[in-house]
Amino acid sequence: MNITGAENLIFGVEDIDACRRFCSLYGLKESQASEKLASFRALDGSGVELRPMDDPELPAAQVPGSTLRAAVWGVSARADLDAIAKELGKDRQIRWVDDVLQTTDDDNNGLFFRVTQRVPYDSALPLVNVPGRAAMRFNKRVDFDNHGPARQLGHVVYWSPDPARSVAFYKDRLGFRITDSYAGDMGIFARAAGHHDHHSLFFIKNPQIPPSFQHAEFTFGDIQDVIAGGHKLTRAGYQTLFGPGRFELGSNWYWYFVTPMGGAFELGADIDLVDDNWKPGVFEFPRGAAGWAMGINWDMTRG
Repeated sequence: MNITGAENLIFGVEDIDACRRFCSLYGLKESQASEKLASFRALDGSGVELRPMDDPELPAAQVPGSTLRAAVWGVSARADLDAIAKELGKDRQIRWVDDVLQTTDDDNNGLFFRVTQRVPYDSALPLVNVPGRAAMRFNKRVDFDNHGPARQLGHVVYWSPDPARSVAFYKDRLGFRITDSYAGDMGIFARAAGHHDHHSLFFIKNPQIPPSFQHAEFTFGDIQDVIAGGHKLTRAGYQTLFGPGRFELGSNWYWYFVTPMGGAFELGADIDLVDDNWKPGVFEFPRGAAGWAMGINWDMTRG
């Protein structure tokens, strides 16, 4: 089951036009737009799909209002899809829609799989000048008004009353690897076997609300993109949820914003890349959550 990472997020929303505005400013490129469907893509083809919240084709919502209705995960080949279908068909309903396998995880979050549709793209290096190395930016000012586009969907995060139980499904049934966790079952990071970001998936403990979408992260080129993108969203009137800053766990730069899709979107950059030689750690919560943190001091145990 060579799962290569999350690569599409399907939302049911109250106001598609408001969500379209956010996604465009955030750094995703619109690829389709109508009253019933809008799609946005990062450079590698991963992205976001927006549908009316009453669309009968959507999986059931976990919470009222706009929210994520399904995360679509890529796999390397059709044989991986067949293996997942065989495994998950043992104890839950599965169905095929075209070549997409649709089911749910143990928390009833919508969970889809397809052969990966990520595409190569021009991964230009950030223009960063480092002493002792040839200049990357010469006679050129930094652009303070714009930021580079989102390059890829990095990870998806859910609230859970019991992160250990929630992640066990992904670990035991789908081959995910635990990369780090918080003591007391406060949160667990995991990555798909074919994805090398520090985490593809994160469960945060919150027994006060149903299991549901908490945030998603798209990865940008560098810290300049994160800060410039955050300033653009701030000027447009969007509320900071957390940040900007840099995490200890994962090492990624971040800036989170409240979205009209429900939950938050994170602008991220420079996350740790790991493989099976990585040594997972257990950390006291919330150490590692904030790292270098500015802005709002968000309580990660609350919605």
